[in-house]
Amino acid sequence: MKTKTLYFLVFSFIFLNCSDKKSETKRKENSLIKESKPFLKTKKKEDKTKKNTSVFIELIIDGKKIGFDKIDLKNNGMVVLFKNNIQLKYNDVNNETVLIHLYDSDIYDKTPIVFKTQVASLPRKEQAMVKTKASKLSFTIMNEDPDFNGFKELYEGEVTLKEFTENQIIILFDGFGYPGGGKPEKKKLFPMKGKIVIKNYNTYDAR
Repeated sequence: MKTKTLYFLVFSFIFLNCSDKKSETKRKENSLIKESKPFLKTKKKEDKTKKNTSVFIELIIDGKKIGFDKIDLKNNGMVVLFKNNIQLKYNDVNNETVLIHLYDSDIYDKTPIVFKTQVASLPRKEQAMVKTKASKLSFTIMNEDPDFNGFKELYEGEVTLKEFTENQIIILFDGFGYPGGGKPEKKKLFPMKGKIVIKNYNTYDAR
């Protein structure tokens, strides 16, 4: 009887000792899991959108300044970068639009760049697939005066990419525009000039 009691006590001691070790191991494992949780969380994607974009547009047609001073930054796209050209499009709160395409194989290498060929003046076949150094600059205007209302595009003259850095784009233009729709007639061309400055802009790189 004494022997059986002794065996029972020894067995109980071993069992309790193993249970304590298992419990201690479990506590350590739980502690490690808790400590490692912050590293297991998915890292929040960094928002690289620039918050303080500003756009200044000065447009003068036939001596009259056209207002483009209420750019709708919330609903405007980014500056799109292609292999041999860049594209910009901005709207104001009155649904007026400025659209710019600048084509040049060296467009990312140097500034200033002067574009003396306007896409509107190229043959129709070449306009669809521009392979030369050229620019396309057009406005859609909402104005009470019918002479300054509707679509206007630069047909002759120069567009200058004066500055093109990571944080700022400056574009100057000076020449003659036409109202679009059909072949332009010299007598219907009108003086058209201005300046566009975009600061702290966002980009979409499609290269």
